[in-house]
Amino acid sequence: MKNIASITTLTLIAAAAMADAAPAVAPASAWTQSANLAFTSNYVWRGVSQNTNSLAIQGGFDLAHTSGLSAGVWASSANSFTPRSAPSDPSGSTIEVDLYANYGFKVSGVDLSVGYIAYTYQGNSAADFSEVNVSATYAGVTAKVSKEITNAAAGAGFTDHGYYYELGYTYSIPAVKGLDLGLHYGWADTATATNEDLSVSLSYPVAGFAATVAYSNVPGNTGAQHDLSSLTLKKSF
Repeated sequence: MKNIASITTLTLIAAAAMADAAPAVAPASAWTQSANLAFTSNYVWRGVSQNTNSLAIQGGFDLAHTSGLSAGVWASSANSFTPRSAPSDPSGSTIEVDLYANYGFKVSGVDLSVGYIAYTYQGNSAADFSEVNVSATYAGVTAKVSKEITNAAAGAGFTDHGYYYELGYTYSIPAVKGLDLGLHYGWADTATATNEDLSVSLSYPVAGFAATVAYSNVPGNTGAQHDLSSLTLKKSF
């Protein structure tokens, strides 16, 4: 019995020593990062093709903090025209680079966000502009308002910084796991015009990519910008 007690005592002492010697576990980082890469048959933004209905390569990087702050950069091949101008009159190819920052928080089950985004066009800085935005999401429905605050193409004295209002709805279809339906309605309001755009999309995971088929319509428009469709393959890292 004495020997057993001695062995037990030595075992406890050794275990305590090993615990003291073990390296401390590093606390989880407050920062997370992610990246994405996509190929799309048509880069459509607010009802307008940004690359004259042709293939675009896209990618981005995001950094987020547990406080709700996040920032990122996103780029896409495009044509170097101001997005609100006539897409049938591009001035050549360029790369669109968007820089953005957001602060997200929750109030009574509603996800809220305020943010800023700068749209820049490499080699065509006259097309650059920026917006601030606010959004709210509840039960899959998102309402968002964006307000243009700068527009390099407009020149000095420009005051027609318009608004863009949008409603979106995302629904996961129970009968097919991974299949998501997306609905979008947008309304651009400036001092000179108002324009609407509608879109519907279906997304499904395919070979490690998120595959999305989308259809967009701009009521009142005709020709190439009336009915737009696209197939996008996106990979997140």
